[in-house]
Amino acid sequence: MNKESSIFLSTLPIKKAISMYYKLSNTAKIEQLEHEAGALFKYPILYEPQVVVSGLSEVSIPIITMEQRTTISLAIWGMLPGDFQEDWELFQKLTNTLNVHINTLQSNLWFKDSLLEKRCLIPVTGYFTSLLRDGEIYPYFIKTEDDSILFLAGIYTVLEDGFKTCAIITGPSNDYVKKYQNLVDFMPLTIDKTEKDSWLDPEISKEQVLDLLKTDDVKKLSANPIAKGLFDQDISYDSMLMPNEHPDI
Repeated sequence: MNKESSIFLSTLPIKKAISMYYKLSNTAKIEQLEHEAGALFKYPILYEPQVVVSGLSEVSIPIITMEQRTTISLAIWGMLPGDFQEDWELFQKLTNTLNVHINTLQSNLWFKDSLLEKRCLIPVTGYFTSLLRDGEIYPYFIKTEDDSILFLAGIYTVLEDGFKTCAIITGPSNDYVKKYQNLVDFMPLTIDKTEKDSWLDPEISKEQVLDLLKTDDVKKLSANPIAKGLFDQDISYDSMLMPNEHPDI
């Protein structure tokens, strides 16, 4: 590992990525996803745009894997060991794998080889953060300024029955996202569209993988304050991503 990569890892806070980033949004139509990803859905009839995708329930999300780089598959969000025989819900109660912090990928945990062998892209239209201020929680929707797809960095497994499971890789929050969250100091890591082929390339080195993950602000982001019902009532409705006035931060 080169010196720059070592410095990058040493500055990463070790966090148990559990309560944050369990909700994504994917409102893109099939045509937009396929065009921006440069890949085709394996089973397009199974894909449905969703305003809110909650990882607290067993749910499938689109992914593009190292094994099938021109195909968009569906994977269960919340990674399981490939030989796991019991229920998804049981495993997530024991150790939540919706998110995996980049530091844990440097450990000797069961998914330690995934960073080199089982990387994936998770295309979404946005994710949610929250800000604690004056005793109240204010949610925000993070997306790109031009409403293009965000390619979240992820890892995955293939179960013995052929189903895929995945986790989002998180890392240090950038300066922009820090303005809209103060409950945690990490965020989903994204891969620039121009680097997606490199991310899925099985031949790149660990140092090159880490270089792709430490790129800051690969796209210009926009944060919309949204209705508090997302967290207060755990509900979803078509207009909830529309900007909703919050007190100035």
